[in-house]
Amino acid sequence: MSKIDFTQTLASGLGAYNTNVGQWWVHKTRNAAHAAAYVNIADHVARNARGKGGLLIDYGCGPGHLMRRLVDVLPTWMFLGIDGSKVMLRGAETWARTKRKSRAASIEFRLAKLPDFSVTTPKADLIVFSFPNIVSVARERRAFEEIFQKDRAFAGFLAMKQERGEDVEALYDSLFMSRVVARNLHFLLKKEGLCVRVDYSQGAREELGQFDQLSTLFEEGSLSAKQSRLKPQKFFELIYSEYYPSAVIRDVYDQTKDKDFLEGGYLVSLLQAI
Repeated sequence: MSKIDFTQTLASGLGAYNTNVGQWWVHKTRNAAHAAAYVNIADHVARNARGKGGLLIDYGCGPGHLMRRLVDVLPTWMFLGIDGSKVMLRGAETWARTKRKSRAASIEFRLAKLPDFSVTTPKADLIVFSFPNIVSVARERRAFEEIFQKDRAFAGFLAMKQERGEDVEALYDSLFMSRVVARNLHFLLKKEGLCVRVDYSQGAREELGQFDQLSTLFEEGSLSAKQSRLKPQKFFELIYSEYYPSAVIRDVYDQTKDKDFLEGGYLVSLLQAI
C-alpha cells in the first residue's frame, strides 16, 4: 500500500475512510495482531454481557471484524453497528447477510458521522468502542465547543499542563474530541449500561505518567477530581482496566511516525454509565 500523509488526508474529513485511509484500516484489521486482540476483546464483552439478551452497539464498527465475533458468542443479543464510512459498512453487510440467516436477534448497521447525538432511541445495554479512529474537522469541533464549554476549558487546561512538549493546539483538539466521543457513548447507553473501551496504550494505567493517567480519565468521562479551579463532570464509573502488550500499537506509529509507538499495546476498560 502506498504511503499516506495522514495529517493532510484526515484534515479533509471523514471521506478519507472511503478511500486510501479506509483501505489502510481494513488491511490493518485483518492482521494477526488485530485478530488476536478481537478474540480477547470479545471475551471481555461476553463476560460482562448481562442476562439473556439486550442491545449491543458497536460504535465505529468499521468492517465489523470484532462485531462478527460478538454475534457468534452472544446469539440472543441484538446488534447495531454505527460507522461513518459507507465502504466500511458495505464490508460489514457482506458477512452480516449470512449471519442473519441463522439467528433470530437482529444485526443492523447505521451510517452516521460520529460523534452523533441526533438519535435518542433505542438505548443500548452495552456499547463497545475499540481502537478509536474518529475523524473531525475544525467546524465540527467548534460546534461542540459551544455545547460543552466546561469540557473545552478543562481540555485546554490539560493541554497546557502536558509533560512532553507536544503541539498544544493538536493535543487540545484530541483531548476535547475524545471527551465528546465519551459523552456520545454515554448518550447512547441506558442508565447503568456498560461500555467496553479499547484504547491504544504504552502501558498499564498505573505505569503511565501522571499527565497520561489524568488525560485518560478525563477523555473517558470517569474523572471527578478537581484540577486547579476546574471540576470535570463524571458520567462513567471505571470498573476495571487491563493492559495487553500488542503490535496493534503500530497503528499509531503508522499515523504519527512517533517511534515511541513502536512498542506498547492496548487497554481494555469497563465503564458503567452513571
